[in-house]
Amino acid sequence: MANTSILKKGAPPPREKTTNVIEADPRKSEAKNKPLQVMVPPEVFDAFSARAGETFGYSKGSKSQLFMAMWEAYNSMKR
Repeated sequence: MANTSILKKGAPPPREKTTNVIEADPRKSEAKNKPLQVMVPPEVFDAFSARAGETFGYSKGSKSQLFMAMWEAYNSMKR
């Protein structure tokens, strides 16, 4: 059985105020996004994932951000 005699008695610490991270999400867009899937060799996938992490941070959405940056660069060169 667990030894609970070392636990402190009393009220829990008060909650901390934080900003609303859902409303501050920079990945949101006004239009609904559609998925885009391509098949690439594992080496290309690993290199793309690493570059996305280095550029935009190792978090959800970094590969999408890298793709959008590449798309914007492509469109600006095309004109």
